[in-house]
Amino acid sequence: MKITTLLLIAPFFIPISEVAQSQTSNSDGLYGKLLKEIRITGARHTDTDIITRELASKVGQPYLKENADKDYARLDRLDIFSSVKINPQIESDAVVLQIDVKEIFPYLPFFSYEVTDENGFAGGPGFQSVNLLRRDIFFFGTARFGGATNINFLYENPWISGNHFSLRLELYQRDRFNDLDNFNEKASEANLQIGSFIGEYGRVGGRFSFLSIKSDSAGRTLSSSNRDNLPTLGFYVGYDSRDLWSNPHRGWQNEFEISKSGGFLGADGDYWSFTFDVRKYLPIINRHTLALLSLTTLRIGQVGDEIPPHQDFHIGGTNSVRGWELDSRHGKHQFINTAEYRFTLLEPRLLTAPFGLTFDIGLQLALFGDLGIAWDETDEFKSDNFIGGYGFGLRFLVPFVNMFRVDFGFGEPGESIRLHIGAFEKPVAQRFRVR
Repeated sequence: MKITTLLLIAPFFIPISEVAQSQTSNSDGLYGKLLKEIRITGARHTDTDIITRELASKVGQPYLKENADKDYARLDRLDIFSSVKINPQIESDAVVLQIDVKEIFPYLPFFSYEVTDENGFAGGPGFQSVNLLRRDIFFFGTARFGGATNINFLYENPWISGNHFSLRLELYQRDRFNDLDNFNEKASEANLQIGSFIGEYGRVGGRFSFLSIKSDSAGRTLSSSNRDNLPTLGFYVGYDSRDLWSNPHRGWQNEFEISKSGGFLGADGDYWSFTFDVRKYLPIINRHTLALLSLTTLRIGQVGDEIPPHQDFHIGGTNSVRGWELDSRHGKHQFINTAEYRFTLLEPRLLTAPFGLTFDIGLQLALFGDLGIAWDETDEFKSDNFIGGYGFGLRFLVPFVNMFRVDFGFGEPGESIRLHIGAFEKPVAQRFRVR
């Protein structure tokens, strides 16, 4: 899913001084004492058990520093609050945990737009709930028109049972000109993902997708009917120790996925994919973070025989190697690396709007360097085929997409500067099929 949201009420925002972060007081003298009660204020649209089930601190158990350090990060992970304050207090020689939250409004119509290197601008109406049925369930639906026509629906329940056993279902219909492969594309896709936590940081799950692509030109699909139907079944394991999901300052976010497309699943295509996604966030000093990001995808099969032509990778541009034009390199494998130094100019702050709507918005300055390659045969993986770019940009920390990026990149010979505009953090966006 690749979206950027512009709220219809945005012109009415009025900033206030409160910082949207944990405000936990000095609690050293409280650690080890019994936690007798958790009091929650501000949760008008959220069932309180959604909050308490996330906390490492539990009523009836000792209040511990290691649990207190996890509590704010876990509430940030819900992605339904614009502000969280956690304040432990002593009452009758026991601890009372006071949690004050400000909620993102749970139901909101908005104007949605996307900008891709391949198809340019598309925009249109949408409706979104970040807290459906008061249960932290995410629902999204939009229709965008312009450089491409896209209709999207997304449903995600992050905790059905067990240890964050989750379900995510995404449906989309896309009608566009596929400029990279030179045909008018009509695509329908369904993606189903189930997953679970393993302990605090481990992740495991499975994914199933079904993609149907219709071409108006011969030779663009494996099927002679000019329509490819491609089922894919995958399994992933991961490790996620980020301190915050919305704006990480330290920790890892890693994933390995193995998937099979076609073959014993039937339909068209027959190939394996192996994806290694590694992200490391290093704190330098306060407000300064170094993000080291690497994505590798390897495939077994030949493009045009087992791998449909429309499934190869094209790198260069906003979400792969900035400073280069899209499709500067292409092939069935990809290897993309990024180093990004981020300085937070404005910590996320609360904005308030009419009707009690609140949001948190921040601003970062970034310096970046990208290095990547896409290739088919082993002898093509050599230094001469790598492309590299560098530059600077701004990171707007905003609701729903977490990050909106404006970058100025250098690198391609004969070109001075390229403007790149994108939504989501780059390692998220570079895994999209259309980027």
